[in-house]
Amino acid sequence: MDLSLLSALPEIHYEEGDLQALASAPLYFNCGVQLLCTCGEGLISTGAQQFRLYKMSELIFWGGSIMQLMEASDDFRVRMLLYPKKVFLQAAIALDTTYFNYMEESPLYNHGEKSWKNINLWIDLGEMLFTQPASAFRERIELNFLQSMLMWIFSTIPDTYISAAQSYTRKQQLFHKFMYLVHEHAAQMHQVSFYAERLCISPRYLNDITGTQSGGKTPKALIDEQLTAELKVLLNNPALSIAEIAAACHFPDASYLSRFFKKNTGLSPKEFRTRQQL
Repeated sequence: MDLSLLSALPEIHYEEGDLQALASAPLYFNCGVQLLCTCGEGLISTGAQQFRLYKMSELIFWGGSIMQLMEASDDFRVRMLLYPKKVFLQAAIALDTTYFNYMEESPLYNHGEKSWKNINLWIDLGEMLFTQPASAFRERIELNFLQSMLMWIFSTIPDTYISAAQSYTRKQQLFHKFMYLVHEHAAQMHQVSFYAERLCISPRYLNDITGTQSGGKTPKALIDEQLTAELKVLLNNPALSIAEIAAACHFPDASYLSRFFKKNTGLSPKEFRTRQQL
């Protein structure tokens, strides 16, 4: 995997492999990610959440995401399409938000035989189109491909979405919304009160929700897990000083960040950087 693509993806990109580039530390995908597990199994972390992939699993983050491969079987393999945000926004503008709300809540989908065959036909088409040298029609091809695929997927969603939404309890709905907010804001907003206010509930009720929905974890623990993953991504950039990272992530100073990072990883930021260079 060409890691330079993750920060500034110029066009739709197809790739397949074992994702070992994501094994040593989390990386930020500043692009849409559509990932299909074709063999074996693996565990992907996005910070505060983890997703276990098996053959016929599909994981999608249209808005980008931190990702790290936490564990994988020897035969773990994926097919992947990466989408520039500009292309996605152009393709999605005419579509109802119902589908995208569903995908934010449920980014992992385990296919049946029929839907697995169909989604692979789309990925086959993507492989054919986007592993060729760029042509004069590249931009239009990209837009037409993504919009057509989104419309096809969207046409399969409504009944599933309605069924899933109706089966959610209020606590489950609030937990999904909380995790989305954590994914979006944990790098800068570290206090439980911020998330409780955004959800219009008390911190105590939020603590009750996360305890029920995440195996006993507190809201603060989930926020700190996401923040730690965000810090690892930033520390992988040698151009950023610890002080600059501390300021970007709203820590009072570099020493405060260092104490937080060591508490959550067992390593100082400097030690983490040294290990990544080995």
